[in-house]
Amino acid sequence: MPIWSGRAEWLRQLRHQVTETEQGRAVLAANRIAVDTLMACANAHARFAETRTGRGVTASKARIAEHAGASNSTIMRSRRVLKALAMGVEHARGRTLSTSEYMAAEAHHGGRQHKAASTWSLSSPKSVVMATPPLERARRNRRTRTVASAAVRSSNTSAREHTKAAASGSSKRNHCDPLSPSAFVLSFSSEGSSHQRAHARKTISPKTQRPIELQRAAASLAAHAPLFNTSSHIGVIADGIHKAGIDPTRWTGRDIAQALSRHTAENGQIWPTASEIKSPAAFLRFKLSQLDWTGPSPSEKRAEADTTRRREIAERHAESARQEAMTASASSRAAARAAFAEHLAKARTGRSN
Repeated sequence: MPIWSGRAEWLRQLRHQVTETEQGRAVLAANRIAVDTLMACANAHARFAETRTGRGVTASKARIAEHAGASNSTIMRSRRVLKALAMGVEHARGRTLSTSEYMAAEAHHGGRQHKAASTWSLSSPKSVVMATPPLERARRNRRTRTVASAAVRSSNTSAREHTKAAASGSSKRNHCDPLSPSAFVLSFSSEGSSHQRAHARKTISPKTQRPIELQRAAASLAAHAPLFNTSSHIGVIADGIHKAGIDPTRWTGRDIAQALSRHTAENGQIWPTASEIKSPAAFLRFKLSQLDWTGPSPSEKRAEADTTRRREIAERHAESARQEAMTASASSRAAARAAFAEHLAKARTGRSN
């Protein structure tokens, strides 16, 4: 299934399909939904999709309807439109959980879950991409900023007086030869200043970038512990993890959240609310400094337990295979019983004689 072209571009493609193509208008009329309503529902779906691929839309209809400001029936009609245009694909239909699934869900996240939502992906098919006209972007004039600055300076009274004085003193400056040394110095200075401004806008050096494992751990911790996700940038959480000496290749964000929750419960403490914390970054550093992160992480313990279970299962299968190999077949057992019966018959005949 083709991935989407990005959230904004996918929405633009959808609007073009339902407003500029006969198929889109027919599908819209068949499902009795307005363009603005459809776009609101589509925007709510796109909000829960993966940024890079457009997949992973697992939110319930009620939650999507809440973000779209629409009813569940309207969400269903919008999904039928997405299906008809091949811009939305339903991978799994929502259903009611079984008893074992309900218990597993409760053990996983601690809440009560009776139903599983549908799984959707948002797609940008090739035909839709080719039919959508490209977005025209206005080219930026390289001299726009220079001309604007000159206009501002020319509006200034002192600048006008200076211009008049310069014009009366030497009229030849207004008609300077472009190949003269003065013109060369002027153009070189302009280019140099532009280069300096471009150099000043350079981003952080690659040496200061955070490892991808650290970024993933910080994002996962923010997802499992929203209390710390009130800072302006996820890098604050990543720096807190790094300063605490936590190895992100061993400890995931979920592991860190579980360890903090367990430590808080074991010490008889309760988590404060977000409104009670003035500095989430400082509170995170304080919580992380109270634990020892050199031991095995929950992920490592789960992996070790899984390895142990797989080894035990393999040993049981090997033992069963060995016992089965030692067990005689039905024909062998029948032949053995026949030979034994013949031996008994010969023994009885010998005693009677």
